[in-house]
Amino acid sequence: MAFPSLSKSDPAEPKLSSAAFAQRCKSLAVRFGEVVGQATGNIAFAPEISSTAAVMMLGGRASETIARNRGSPHRVVPLCSVTDEVYAWAGYRETWQKQGAEQSFRFVEGGFTLHIGRQGELAKPQILRCEWISPRNGAFVNKAGHPHWQLDVLESARTRLPEPSARFDNPTIPRVAIEFEGEPTPTTSEDLLFGLTIERMHLASAAFWWRQPSTPVAHPPETVAELDRWILGCVAYLRQEVSRCSILA
Repeated sequence: MAFPSLSKSDPAEPKLSSAAFAQRCKSLAVRFGEVVGQATGNIAFAPEISSTAAVMMLGGRASETIARNRGSPHRVVPLCSVTDEVYAWAGYRETWQKQGAEQSFRFVEGGFTLHIGRQGELAKPQILRCEWISPRNGAFVNKAGHPHWQLDVLESARTRLPEPSARFDNPTIPRVAIEFEGEPTPTTSEDLLFGLTIERMHLASAAFWWRQPSTPVAHPPETVAELDRWILGCVAYLRQEVSRCSILA
């Protein structure tokens, strides 16, 4: 039986029915657990399915709830130890949608967050993100790399910097308010570093610049299998690279 070829108006993209989406959550959790060295049941992908949207979030018995830099709190699972008591943790969330008369869900976006912290503590600072979006997401443009990495470590450090200590002089002496124009200019190299909004950069992870300079840097996933390989490849690579890290005194 011949199938019609896909036109530009009907691009290849990951598609799943509600039942297939739920089944994928189960099978992917098993494979994910094998990559991070967790027993069956310790890792789970919890599906939330409505008539127009399907969401998959990482969870399971090994997971803990943490606060992200942006968005609502979500659950993370341990990847590997960094010290005897400090671990690297990963979270993952994926969104699919139906539009108009579509019968199946279509992939919109998926992304990891990497954190560091101790077991049982809510505060696990966010280190980076790894994200992949499809053309169904309005942020998909060829000038930004997809999939890509984004570094959140400086943003996390800024949000956790202690407030300057208040100095109290004689309260009976009135103080004159000083007017400032504009934002203060960083004066030290440390100020420059912490003030740099590096989290806005999209660091392309699939840009083939060595082939042709005009090659697109935005690549949408075309199948569910591609998406699953990316998920498992990312978490394996994160685990491998974080294992190189240590905590300096």
